[in-house]
Amino acid sequence: MIITRVEWIGAGLMGLVCLAALLRGGPLERRTALVVAAAWILSMLVDEDGNRGVHWRIFAIDLLLMGWLMVEAVVARRIWIMFAAAAQLFIVLTHVAFLMDPSLMQEGFFSAYYVWSYVVLGALLAGALTARRAGRGDGARRGGR
Repeated sequence: MIITRVEWIGAGLMGLVCLAALLRGGPLERRTALVVAAAWILSMLVDEDGNRGVHWRIFAIDLLLMGWLMVEAVVARRIWIMFAAAAQLFIVLTHVAFLMDPSLMQEGFFSAYYVWSYVVLGALLAGALTARRAGRGDGARRGGR
């Protein structure tokens, strides 16, 4: 579960950003907030504390989140979700790099992992803060209300 200060800060930021997206965002931002929060919570639940090797379950969760974000980015064609999908791709590539060379410094792996995770949150926050101002919820673009 949550052990380090960085993990507490990340969980707090994730909670605040997802809450902002739920309160201020349109349908896309709200869906993304729920999916991102679920992925973070699942990752915390399956984390193998003390494991210095590959975290296969977290890798699988990150792959699923990446796929979901990429599909949403193609369908919605909103810049913020494209940034979120790209950052999630970098998270997956961080896993792949560690898979290819397990001798990579563990702290470097987690530093890159957290940086890209914060970019995903930043993109979601940008989407939430601009959704209503721009008047671009999913329904407005597709002709519905």
